[in-house]
Amino acid sequence: MIIDTSALLAYFDAAEPDHAAVSECIDSSADALVVSPYVVAELDYLVATRVGVDAELAVLRELAGGAWELANCGAAEIEQAARIVTKYQDQRIGIADAANVVLADRYRTRTILTLDRRHFSALRPIGGGRFTVIP
Repeated sequence: MIIDTSALLAYFDAAEPDHAAVSECIDSSADALVVSPYVVAELDYLVATRVGVDAELAVLRELAGGAWELANCGAAEIEQAARIVTKYQDQRIGIADAANVVLADRYRTRTILTLDRRHFSALRPIGGGRFTVIP
């Protein structure tokens, strides 16, 4: 399962309205919990600016703790993501969402845990079809 920034923010912040639904998806998943480096960067910024440095450090330590599949994105993945950004440029999806599409292909999944239904209802898997967007 590919996990997007919005879902991780809700998971780590109990005050977020979708915290319980996202937590259930993560806590009950038998799939790898795949997180891109771009999602980590977005999440780090949001937690640091909205909640504070102590929360930021707690999130970073949790992500480094081994339960999460921290995916690598090299030059080939960035090029593939750039093609996706080009294809959907009217949607203004950005590298984080495009990398999630690339990682979904690499990990052979169509399941995306996100609260960003607008982008992921428009985006398509590299192999065709549709993503399963949860929660």
